[in-house]
Amino acid sequence: MKVIFKIVATLAIAGMCGFSHAQKPIKIAHIDSQALMQSMPESDSAQVKLQKLQKELEEELEGLQVELNRKYDEFQKNNANWTELVKNSRQQEIVTMQQRTQQFQESAYETLQQENANLLQPIREKALKAIEAVAKEQGITYVLESQVALFKAADSQDLLPLVKQRLGITK
Repeated sequence: MKVIFKIVATLAIAGMCGFSHAQKPIKIAHIDSQALMQSMPESDSAQVKLQKLQKELEEELEGLQVELNRKYDEFQKNNANWTELVKNSRQQEIVTMQQRTQQFQESAYETLQQENANLLQPIREKALKAIEAVAKEQGITYVLESQVALFKAADSQDLLPLVKQRLGITK
């Protein structure tokens, strides 16, 4: 019985040693995904669309501000000549316009954020697919974001040039 136990134990230990040698080594690389996405041509067109929307929203907000300032200046100049009913009506008009302007500003910010996310999503997906493909080709187990890595050894593999090459990016 002791002999069988020794044989089984020896085989188990030998199997574990063989298993540890059979595992492929873990390879880790890094990439600056922001730099990659900014270098993609799609990023330029997305930026142009976002800037166009931002300009449109800013112009609308500026128009609201001009109108609000005009009403406020008119109130300051003429309120001494108005009856209480007219003063109260104009004050309420100004308050309502201030609220509308603030709501537009908040809505515009949310719209810009949402449009930015919508425009960047396909770019991000394309970049991640390319990173994954290059990592598989290179036999890499993990790819870390180089912007958040606490430490990178000098021999750490940077995938940015390989991923750019795969995407046909020359800049």
